[in-house]
Amino acid sequence: MKTLLRSALSALLLFTAFAAARADDSLLDTVLKRDKIIVATYSTSPPLAYVDDNGKLVGFEIDMAHQIAKDLLGDENKVEFVVVQSDGRFPAALSGKVDFGLCSTTIFPDRAVRIAFTRPYLDTGNSLIARKDAGIKDFAQLNDPKFTYAILNVPPAIERAKQLLPNARLLLLDSPSALFLAVKTGRATAFNIDKPIADYYEHENDDLMRLNVDGTPFAYVQQDAIFMKPGDFKWWLFLDTWVGELRSGSRYPQYVAWYQKWLHKDPPPQRGYDFNKY
Repeated sequence: MKTLLRSALSALLLFTAFAAARADDSLLDTVLKRDKIIVATYSTSPPLAYVDDNGKLVGFEIDMAHQIAKDLLGDENKVEFVVVQSDGRFPAALSGKVDFGLCSTTIFPDRAVRIAFTRPYLDTGNSLIARKDAGIKDFAQLNDPKFTYAILNVPPAIERAKQLLPNARLLLLDSPSALFLAVKTGRATAFNIDKPIADYYEHENDDLMRLNVDGTPFAYVQQDAIFMKPGDFKWWLFLDTWVGELRSGSRYPQYVAWYQKWLHKDPPPQRGYDFNKY
């Protein structure tokens, strides 16, 4: 009887330990077994992530996702994209619908309370694009009830607009392409969007111009990062290490190539110093 009890107890302890180990499995282990990554992305944010004339999802962030799949699973095509809107990106990660998000997402302290970020993969900031025929040169002139200012329907953009442009009429929309179309069709005078996207639209449209934002909060440097559900250190460490190698390590040549391909310029230097001197 004692032998049976000891055997039963041992089996119970082994089962409990196994169950605990399973509960502690990282998403990294799950992804490796699944043999596919699932990534939240936008489809209306050129040149970062958008649908081209052939109906294909392309862009800087799309290339990043394919490279992560290749590095992790040996095949760049082992990735499934889930297209989201701004307000759906964090719920998609927190619910487990996606493994991580590449959605031109800026790091903010209040966001970091509920979502995990890697180190930044892109330096960015806010830019204001306006119709040339509006006759305005800087953001201060936009602070007038006769002008309509289009922004993404997200808390940081809304709060910034209330503080800096309280007199302009606000038009809240769900995607960068919707902002662009609102200005192109005359529904709005100007729109606010991340600098890489603003660069793209200004370059492609002669009737649009960049407003001067020097000396204003619109000129502050911000940073975009990969985001994911918090609490999984192993999964976060893989993605954060990957970004670190891209921006300042062994994958920097690839970073240069993507920058030149999609943003049409050189990226920031690999390091802020010459490592050969140290």
